Amino acid sequence: MLEEMNPGGYAGDFIYQDRASVMLVCINGCHEDMLYRNIVSYYLAEPVYFKGTSQLILGIDQICETVGAPMRTVEPRFLSAMRENQYRELSKIQKPINSRDAAECIAPYASKAKEIVIIQVLFRQNASMQGRIHCTYTGRTFMSFRSALELMRMLEEIGANLQGKERTKNTVEKEELQNV
Repeated sequence: MLEEMNPGGYAGDFIYQDRASVMLVCINGCHEDMLYRNIVSYYLAEPVYFKGTSQLILGIDQICETVGAPMRTVEPRFLSAMRENQYRELSKIQKPINSRDAAECIAPYASKAKEIVIIQVLFRQNASMQGRIHCTYTGRTFMSFRSALELMRMLEEIGANLQGKERTKNTVEKEELQNV
């Protein structure tokens, strides 16, 4: 499902709206075919680092648990008691920061990013997540996702697109050097 992006752009969607489940994913590139860098949230003092789409999805879920939005509908399952305890402690860690601090926190990561993705998690049902995503690859629209697996596929497409741009840029630079 496609939805028109509001005219406020990234800043309007991310900083100025009080949405605990909106995250800015700042991708600095791909290393060994894996996206990497930071997830920034208005409600966290520090960004969450990720390398690869699986860490990105788990990071988004951890941020949702930390800020308490959206609420999950089922208790998550874990293989070890230690991991379960770590997950349960997430909701006790962070306190929301004010908008001035958020803008100052976001700018350094956004300015270094090769791709910025806005992810809004609307629901966490059936041990998964549902929401919408926006980036330059999707154009001026939000694209809805119905599960973490579907979100992972979309993020992989963004990564492939980013790698294609990097390869094209490197090819053009090599050709320019050869012509000099």
